[in-house]
Amino acid sequence: MADARDIACALGARDEARRIGNVLRQVARAGVRRVAICANGCTDGTVAEARRVSDTLGLELTVVEFAQALGHDAPRAIAAMEAWRRWPDSTAVFMMDADWQGGFGPMLADFLEDALRHPGAITGVWGRVRAAEIDRHWHRLVCRAGAPPLLRPFLLPHFIPLSVFLRVSPRFVASPGLFFALTRREGIPWRVYEAWDGRLMGNPSREAGAQATVLDLLREDARAAEIALFSGSSHPPPLWPGRRDWRAVEAWMSCIRGPNLRRRHHDLV
Repeated sequence: MADARDIACALGARDEARRIGNVLRQVARAGVRRVAICANGCTDGTVAEARRVSDTLGLELTVVEFAQALGHDAPRAIAAMEAWRRWPDSTAVFMMDADWQGGFGPMLADFLEDALRHPGAITGVWGRVRAAEIDRHWHRLVCRAGAPPLLRPFLLPHFIPLSVFLRVSPRFVASPGLFFALTRREGIPWRVYEAWDGRLMGNPSREAGAQATVLDLLREDARAAEIALFSGSSHPPPLWPGRRDWRAVEAWMSCIRGPNLRRRHHDLV
């Protein structure tokens, strides 16, 4: 069976010079050796710190830098694509945030070990949305899509077998709702790792305005997922609905070809 050394980590980071070092150290503690970072309009020393810590830890690091910040979640899509391009021999890509704090490395190792035992499935984690009506909406959606009821596809970490990207473009990672819908439409199973404890990561608290934006995005993602799954159309919704402006993602990916790419209606370019 593959192990953590066969997995690549994809990170989106914006001004995380104070936290990126801890994240990379915890990734290394979990046994992962490959990291792709999308530096998302950073104005501090995020990239320099990431390179310094990676050199110390002996990690393989690749960085894609954007001078201007991309739209919500778009850096994840870029980082996932870059990981696939750089290490096509990897078993999977897993995505996480660059601002996690604390010693979550052992928990991450357990998550990856569990996911590797199910190499044909996307593994996510369970959770709740603080806004009850949105959480009920997502609960109904994942159940109707044939996924575990506890799953919330917008929560990280995600473990994505690289074989998935041959069927659903990594650009759709920029919308967790669309990515969930398109992978389910392709018959790719999702599973949930229930032992993940987000309290151990010490994420910085968000201001009220930022929390409101996140809730709006979750509503938007749920609507996009419903359209893609249940509207009867053979095509996914537009690539940049509502608050999600993906034009930078599309511009970057229009110049890219992944390994063994097959042209389909929702593949790259």
